Amino acid sequence: MGKLYGFDEERLANAMGIAGSSSAGLLEFAWSGGDTKRLHLGRASQLGLESALLAREGVRGPATVLEGRSGYFNAFSTPARLEALVEGLGTVWAIEPPWLKSYATHVTHQAVVEAIQRLKREHPLDPAKITRVIISGAPRIMEERHSARAPRDVLGGQYSLPFTTAVALTRDMANPLVYDGEAVLDPIVRDLAGRIELVPVGDEHRGAPGVWPAEIVVECSGVRHTRQTTPYKGSPPNPFTWAEACEKFGRYTASLLGAPQSAAIVDAVSGLEKSPDVSELAGLVGHG
Repeated sequence: MGKLYGFDEERLANAMGIAGSSSAGLLEFAWSGGDTKRLHLGRASQLGLESALLAREGVRGPATVLEGRSGYFNAFSTPARLEALVEGLGTVWAIEPPWLKSYATHVTHQAVVEAIQRLKREHPLDPAKITRVIISGAPRIMEERHSARAPRDVLGGQYSLPFTTAVALTRDMANPLVYDGEAVLDPIVRDLAGRIELVPVGDEHRGAPGVWPAEIVVECSGVRHTRQTTPYKGSPPNPFTWAEACEKFGRYTASLLGAPQSAAIVDAVSGLEKSPDVSELAGLVGHG
């Protein structure tokens, strides 16, 4: 299709990258940047709606797509254990406990950012005077795809532990908009990211499932600060309250929605279980 549209080399490469990323969610963006990670989160909704619209118009699909020999369960489970589908049916939910992020960065780096946020509140730091930063933690948070020192774009930075640490040391990560192109090109950030030391420790130090403890050491102006991470806000051991979730929604959408619309969406979601029609909510989120 790119050739038919007369794409130049750059656009054709972008089209191929986007198409390839749709093939089971390839992670190549973690190495070379791009916007495809932003698209992954909407693919399920997009294809779910498309499937429903096609079925409405009479397009047929295989009736045994789930349990068939080449169906979903046999493709993704070896062997498929179908009885697990009804275990806890109606009482245990696949989306619980919820995992929510507090900061605009990879989930494995949330606790590190939170610890740095606490450190800066207690001891304001001059980034230009930081002489050494050491992060000791689980190999999972600093594996190769999370260790880029000089990312090309914001997404590459958000996947990188050393780069995100440098951004957190120089900016208030409570504001998601500070992780932008300016941060990626900031010479102080790039210098810090290049000097941050990553020390993997054994898995015996791992915390609860999905929680990766770490120790952060920051030397600044001749003073050494050490902080241990704790389960970050939004993780199952430290979940958001409803009020905290609403506050985050308002903060993250402030540049897109007015306060009345934001409040209306919160009200609609709070009563969603009793709502006979979701068209009101759809209208609210569809008109920014």
